[in-house]
Amino acid sequence: MKKMLGKLLIIAGILILSAVVIKDVLAEGLSFINGTEADSASASPHEIESVIIESDHKNVKIIAEERNDISATISGDSGKLFVAEKRRKLELTAKEKEFQFLNGFHRSSLVVRIPYTYKGGLVVRTSSGDVSVAGNKHLTLSELNAASASGNMAVTGIRLQELKMKGSSGDVSISNTDAKTAGIRLTSGDANLDGVSGSLDVRMTSGNFRADLEKVAGSSAVTLTSGDVYLELPENGSFKVNAASESGSVSSAYPFADTAHKDHHQITGSHGSGQHLVDIKTDSGDVAIQ
Repeated sequence: MKKMLGKLLIIAGILILSAVVIKDVLAEGLSFINGTEADSASASPHEIESVIIESDHKNVKIIAEERNDISATISGDSGKLFVAEKRRKLELTAKEKEFQFLNGFHRSSLVVRIPYTYKGGLVVRTSSGDVSVAGNKHLTLSELNAASASGNMAVTGIRLQELKMKGSSGDVSISNTDAKTAGIRLTSGDANLDGVSGSLDVRMTSGNFRADLEKVAGSSAVTLTSGDVYLELPENGSFKVNAASESGSVSSAYPFADTAHKDHHQITGSHGSGQHLVDIKTDSGDVAIQ
């Protein structure tokens, strides 16, 4: 009986190993990749209007610095880089090499370095990797569109017209960023904003939202299905806040010039002329305003 059980375990192990190998081979052979495989990439920022980055399981790190070109490399030996440049677009695709189950948990990263002089757009999409964009307070973009199915995303030190971040499972962090419009869509995960200016459009299903706003420069809406909201407002500005929770408490320590309504589940208050509306709603969770 023991011998038979041992044989069955060996056969099961072989089948699992074979399935993994076949999966890697099929993924390598059937997936369509746009571009040519290369060790690295380099492009002039004056000839590129949009950088499009796609990655399967690789972390993506975008770093702004004083340099003359847009460059991309794979750190580590478990990934491959594919590059395509056409119609003023630079397309960078990071893929895992075949048979990477043998490398255990070692994960390589796609590192993209962009000069401060680049003023175009960035699009980043990953399956299960993290995304980080560091502007170092000297980068100005037309747009940044980041999406990750399962990974954390972080943006810091950027000025831009439009920011979009979308995730299924993972946290979002935005700091020292000035965006004319900023949209966040999260299915499961927390969102943390620190030193952010602009107009917000936030929709979250399950997770907490925390924001320390540097400046309220437009109307904003924060809608949560299940999660708490902590909002810290600037001392100066013209805005009207309407915060409500269906099954949680709403509290405020902010010195509103005019408080039109206040009870356990809702607060409405204005500061300055009340030009910009800040609307906060959560079905299940508490709201705290400072």
